[in-house]
Amino acid sequence: MIGRIVNVALVLAMVGGAVVTYNLKHEAEKAATRVSRLHTGIAKEREAIAFLKAEWSMLSQPGRLQQLIARYQDHFRLEPFSANQVATLDEIPLRPVSPEPAAGEATLAAAVAIMETPR
Repeated sequence: MIGRIVNVALVLAMVGGAVVTYNLKHEAEKAATRVSRLHTGIAKEREAIAFLKAEWSMLSQPGRLQQLIARYQDHFRLEPFSANQVATLDEIPLRPVSPEPAAGEATLAAAVAIMETPR
């Protein structure tokens, strides 16, 4: 009698182990499929980036840009710039600095404001 109970328990444990193993295998296959799709997507994105870099290189060639400027001179009305139009870093004004209260002053001001609010 005890032998049958042990056998049944072992068979149930074996079936449970088989179910767990099948689920793990299924999850691993899904993960592998997802990784494969991600690798494919990354390869497509890299290809698109390479294509866009090549296109940008072609579009920004100085000779091509000079031809476009000459062709559309009336539309753009571009003129060569002179040397006095170029500024140095010293000539660019800095942003005004707004004074910030010290950490202790800000905390004290916030505490006073809280105490003065009507309830």
